[in-house]
Order: sequence, then C-alpha cells, then structure tokens
Amino acid sequence: MYRPDRIEDGFFNRYPDRLVTIDSHTQGEPTRLLVGGVGSLPGRTIKEKKDHFESHFDHVRRLLTREPRGHRGIMAAVVTEPVSPQGQFGLFYMDARRYPYLCGHATIGAVATLVDVGALAAVDGDATITVDTPSGPLDAHTRIRNGRVVSVAIDMVPSFVFDTDRKLDVPGFGRVCVDLVCVGGFFAMVSARSVGLDLLPANSHRLITLGMAVIDAANRAFNVYHPERPEVGTVDVTEFYDDDADEKTGRSVVVYGESHMDRSPCGTGTTAKMTLLHHHGRLDPGQVYKNAGPLGTVFEGQVVKRLTIGEFNGIVGQVRGNAQITGYHQFVVDADDPVPEGFLL
Repeated sequence: MYRPDRIEDGFFNRYPDRLVTIDSHTQGEPTRLLVGGVGSLPGRTIKEKKDHFESHFDHVRRLLTREPRGHRGIMAAVVTEPVSPQGQFGLFYMDARRYPYLCGHATIGAVATLVDVGALAAVDGDATITVDTPSGPLDAHTRIRNGRVVSVAIDMVPSFVFDTDRKLDVPGFGRVCVDLVCVGGFFAMVSARSVGLDLLPANSHRLITLGMAVIDAANRAFNVYHPERPEVGTVDVTEFYDDDADEKTGRSVVVYGESHMDRSPCGTGTTAKMTLLHHHGRLDPGQVYKNAGPLGTVFEGQVVKRLTIGEFNGIVGQVRGNAQITGYHQFVVDADDPVPEGFLL
C-alpha cells in the first residue's frame, strides 16, 4: 500500500549525502544557489575558496549545471563565509563550462533569496549588504517592503573599455566589428544592426552560434588584460546590443558558457553596455538607463562613479533588478547512477 507519510524519512535515510540549493530567477535568468552539502571552504579570499572548490568539488559544479539535474543554461553560485571586514557573506559563480569572475543577476538572486528566507536579517526600508566575490566586495542596496524584497541594486566592480572598433574574422560569418569591455571579465560587444540580427527569441540559435564563434575568434586574435588582476585575460562573453533613438533605453542579448543565451538583460552585460555608452559620451553619471533582455524584462542601471583602472578610464555602474524563488532542492547521486556528473548534449 502506498504510504506518503514515509517518503521524507525514506528519502533522507536512503540518501544521507545531499546537495542543498535554493533556486530563483532574476528577470527570467536562473540562479541555483548552493547553500549546503560541501561544508566550509578554506581560503583567505573568495578566489582561494573558489580554487579549493574547483580542485575538490568540480564534480558538484558539473552535476548541478548539466542534465539530468540541470541544464546548460543554469548559473549556479556557492555561498561562503565572508572574507572582508564589511562582508556579510561570500559568493562565487559557476556554469556548465567555467567559474565566471562575476555575475550580476546571480548576485541579485543570492541577496534576494537569502533575505526572503531569513538567512540575512533585514527590516522594511533600504539597507546595504556587502557581498564578497572573486572580483572583490560588492555593495547590494536592498529595498524591502512588508518583509519582502522589492529590488536589489548592485554596485558593480570598476569597468572599462579596453579597445573599440576591432575587426575580427569569424569563421563562417565573415568580418565582425567588436568593442572590448571589461566588467569582472571581458565582453566582446557587437552591434546587432552591424550583423543584421534582431534581438528576438526567434533568432536565438543564430545569436548563440555567432556569439560562441565570436568568443573563440576573439581569444585567438586579441591579447586582453586587466591592469590590476592578472588572472583576467580571456574574452568569455559576447553581447549583442541595440539602442533606441533617445539612448535612454536599449536591448541586449548575452551569450556565454556552453552555448547559453542569457534570458535576462544580464547584470554584468548591462554594465558593459553602460561602460561603452559612457566611453562614447552618450551616458552621463546619474542618468537612468533601461536595458531589456530577450524576454522583454528590464534592468535599470546608471553610472555612479568615474575612476581609473591602471591606464584606462572607467566607471562604477549600478544595476537594479529583483529575483523570485522557484524552489528548494536536495540533489543526490545514486550509487548506481550511470552518469553521476551529468552530461551535455
């Protein structure tokens, strides 16, 4: 006879080792927040904690971001202890291919999730939460009403334009003009009009194929570098963009990872776009810029500071959005599982 009262105890007894996640989406883009199952990670910096995880738990990244438990479109993030005096928690990021230096939508998702479940103390009003990341501490400005997060605005890491109007020969597509922008990691920025593509879900296959080809070609052709962070030296993302005539609104499609198209406008991508607009004198500090993604969801951004990064003029951009929790999960690996670390097709 079916005994539903035995399900929970039976599951926990059968699978004592579990990976605990809280999933959310930020303007449509998923975040899988790992909150239990790997213990405390050693390291004095978030990068050291990430490096330890990569050396000892990379199978966890693979099983959380690949089928059958996940898919190539999932961005996962790991919650750690803070490492800075002002930090309230640490966070690093991982997708089906790599460990990104920074992810804006996942940071918004992590803050909103931890506040909504009570893991971060918060009261109605506005508050600032500092998140330690591989790219440094980020301030997250929360708005809370009736005990719920209304929005989270992230002060992103300093960003800069590395170079503009670079001609890139992309096999199968011809010559593409790109601008190179660094926001944590490097973006190849491509005008959608210049390649004759509308930023619509119907064009997702071609955008993904071209976007990944641009990443591969850019890493063969360009030697990019960050003047203060020697580990940052590759182009990891393609961003296709378009702007409206008033230059206060626009659209972006971001491609990265294992051939994934961001469903949101992309937090770091919105910052990369504002960095480029400011570089060309088209976005002033404090001016609100609204950036839409392929689903029509929007991030609001603005330039909050000008500064220099080595020999480059740059900015600090702020991006505002919100996230909604979609589930609480306990993932397991059965001893007889033929694909314990997952797969990609």
